[in-house]
Amino acid sequence: MKEVIVHPKPELWTEIHDVPIPQPDPDEVVIKVVVAGSNPKDWDHLTSMNVSLNSGDDIAGYVHALGSNVEKTREFAVGDRVAAFHPMMAPHGAFAEYAVSPLHTVLKLPDHFDIVNIDFRRIEAATLPLVITTAGITLFRRQNLPPPWSPRLPSDPPLPLIIYGASSALGTFAIKLARASNIHPIIAIAGGSSAHLLPLLDERLGDALLDYRVGEEEMKRHVKEKLNGLPCHHAFDAITSKKTSSWIPISQMLSLSTPSQPSYLSVVSGANKYDESSIPKEITVLYTYVGTAHAGAYKPTMPKQPQNLEFVKSDPEWAYVFFRYVARMLADGRMTGHPFQVVDGGLGGVASGLQMLKEGKARGFKFVFRVADA
Repeated sequence: MKEVIVHPKPELWTEIHDVPIPQPDPDEVVIKVVVAGSNPKDWDHLTSMNVSLNSGDDIAGYVHALGSNVEKTREFAVGDRVAAFHPMMAPHGAFAEYAVSPLHTVLKLPDHFDIVNIDFRRIEAATLPLVITTAGITLFRRQNLPPPWSPRLPSDPPLPLIIYGASSALGTFAIKLARASNIHPIIAIAGGSSAHLLPLLDERLGDALLDYRVGEEEMKRHVKEKLNGLPCHHAFDAITSKKTSSWIPISQMLSLSTPSQPSYLSVVSGANKYDESSIPKEITVLYTYVGTAHAGAYKPTMPKQPQNLEFVKSDPEWAYVFFRYVARMLADGRMTGHPFQVVDGGLGGVASGLQMLKEGKARGFKFVFRVADA
């Protein structure tokens, strides 16, 4: 089979080589890749670590082979249409004709997700796995908000949630999951390319779309205005830009904690300690490392560690439940994928796609690569 190796230096480049089709370990699924999705980490992690790798982690395709333990579950069969989250930085990634995923981060696609044909409803599966897992762990594991399978009641009091970078794939999936859990009002902060957010927000429940380009102080004033006196104890910086220290003004939008009501700000970059003096001392900053869905642990070198290491160990078990519930939401229409753009050239287009991603050209959509027809 053909596999793409991404080289980060001296400039980003790729090579395609022939390797054997991988064989599954007992708890793994080998997938014939039809569409591979992309994420900023596909080039960013390689650059920071100076390693070359098949770095793709978002898979949509068909089950090719099952590990011995997977066969016993009878949950999947050869030929099933699936999407999967490949373990980051591990062998047999998505940028290949065949890829591997553990059983617990594979989901079966409903019939209307016909991944062979190129249109939005059919190719979008490759936009889902990594970012929806990141959003899910952030909201339901780190911030302990109610998950979609146990949503808040319509009669429950408002539960405000601020999402910065809302038009990104990660921010958008956070909105979709919050909606599924009946978490409102959602204060979505974004810039351009935000049209896809409008159908997701419900003004009747206090949801609002705000523009960060008005400047920090004006942005904070608009958030306060939209909250209209409601205390807000939950925020998610889905961008976590080191260039702008985006988490600092977001932390200042939250209500100060009390012993009975802590305030949480989630971030997605593990490179910082988030100990700036301008962050109110009452605010707890939580770093989401999506790799815990597979490893059940943070890397010891990460400056920001979780509050409860023991709790993180059960993230893979939670991911098992989460992936199966996402499959249910896809089937009943409560969940959809993200807007996307297909990069021409199949595996040969990975280099140009990741370069465009590196240049910040994926705004409001995700780049995907069509690897096979069936």
